[in-house]
Amino acid sequence: MRNRPEFPSLRQLRAFEAVARRKSIGAAARELGLSQPAVTQMVAQLEAALAVNLLERRRTGTYLTPLGSVLLPRVQRLFALIQSALCDPAIGASLSGRETTKSVENKITDTHIRALTAIAECGSFEAAARKLDISQPSLHRSARDLERVVRRSLYQRMARGLAPTAPARELARRLKVALRELEYGIDEIRTVQGIFTARITVGNIPHSGTHLLSKAITEFLAVYPAASVHVLDGPYEPLLDALRAGDVDLLFGVLRRPAWATDVREELLFPNSYVVVVRRQHPLARARNVTLRDLSSYDWILPARGTPRREAFECLFAGADRAPTVSIETTSPAIYGSVLATTDRVTLLSTLTAEFLEPQALTILPFDSPVLARADGVASRADWQPTRLQRQFMDLLRDQAREYQTVIRTAPVPVP
Repeated sequence: MRNRPEFPSLRQLRAFEAVARRKSIGAAARELGLSQPAVTQMVAQLEAALAVNLLERRRTGTYLTPLGSVLLPRVQRLFALIQSALCDPAIGASLSGRETTKSVENKITDTHIRALTAIAECGSFEAAARKLDISQPSLHRSARDLERVVRRSLYQRMARGLAPTAPARELARRLKVALRELEYGIDEIRTVQGIFTARITVGNIPHSGTHLLSKAITEFLAVYPAASVHVLDGPYEPLLDALRAGDVDLLFGVLRRPAWATDVREELLFPNSYVVVVRRQHPLARARNVTLRDLSSYDWILPARGTPRREAFECLFAGADRAPTVSIETTSPAIYGSVLATTDRVTLLSTLTAEFLEPQALTILPFDSPVLARADGVASRADWQPTRLQRQFMDLLRDQAREYQTVIRTAPVPVP
C-alpha cells in the first residue's frame, strides 16, 4: 500500500552506523572489510542524500552531530530487526557454521529486499518483474542470490511457475517493517529541522468512531499543516496484514486482535457498546420495553460472519427460540442508512456511530444486553516506536476519546 521512496542504500547506512559506533573511520573500515576512502565516500553519499551533516571529524575521532544522534537509533533498529528476522524459526532453520546472523545481514542489499518484497506481494516472478519494471532474468538473479545469502529456500515451483514460500513471505514482511525505521528516522530529522512533512497512515475499520478520528486529524493538521494523514478504509483482516507489514502505522476501531497476532499491541481508548437501531417510524420505535422476541420478528442488516458486530448479534440470539434472518450483509454506511430509513429492518451500531444518526430518520431502541459490550481503541505493532509527530497524533486521539466519554456520561437517555 505504501510505495517507499528512494532512500539511502543499506551499504551507506552500515558505514554510518559503524563509524558512529566505533567513533573512527579507520576502525569502521576494518570492521566492514573496506578501505577508509570507501567508508568516507559512503558516509558522504548518505549525508548528500539526506542533505544533512551526520558526522564530525576531530583530532580524537569521528563523532555524531545532533542530527546524526537522531538518525543512529533508527538505523540500529533497522539492522536489529533484520537480524531478528533471520533468527526467527518461522523463516527457516538456524544459521550454523562460520556464518553468523550479523555476517548474513551484512550481505543483504536493497536489490535483494526489493526483489523479495515484490515477489511476496505479487505472488509470482512474472508479476513482480512487471511491478519493478525489470526483466525476469534480472529478478531471478536477485532472488536466487538472496537464497544463497540467507542459506534458505525461498521459492517453490507451482503450476504457474515459481512462487514464494510461506517463510519467504514472512521474511519479506519483516524486512519491510525494518525499512520503515529509516523512514521514521528521516521524519525525525526533518522534525528537528522544523520541517513537519511526515505522513501518518491510519487503517480505519468500518463503522468505527469516524467522527472522533476526523476531529483528531483536523486538530493535528491545524498544528502541522505541511504533514498529511492517509486514512485507509477496509475490512479488518487486510488492514491487520498492512499494519504487520509496515504499510499502516496504526489501526483505529473496535479492538479484536486475534490470539495468533502476538506482534500486535492494542490500546483501549473508550467503551463503545452496540445499540439497536431502526427507522423512526418502525413499529418497535413506539415500545417502551423491547425484548429479544420483539427483535427476532424482523429482518436484520449486518456485516458478514466473523466480524465483531455479527458475533455480538449471534451471541445475543444464541439462546433464543427463534433467531432472526440477516437478509442483507454489508459494511457500507450508505447502504445501512438507506435500508434502515426505508424498511423495517434492524441493525446494531456502535454507540458513537449512533450518536451521529439523522434523528429525523433513525432512532435507538430501548434495549440493552451484556453481550453488546464493545471496546474501541488503536492497534499498533508491538515493537513500534512512534516518531514525535506520531506520538502527538496518538495524544490527540486519546484527548478526543476522553472528550467523547464525558459527552456520553452527561447525555440524556434517548426516549423513543
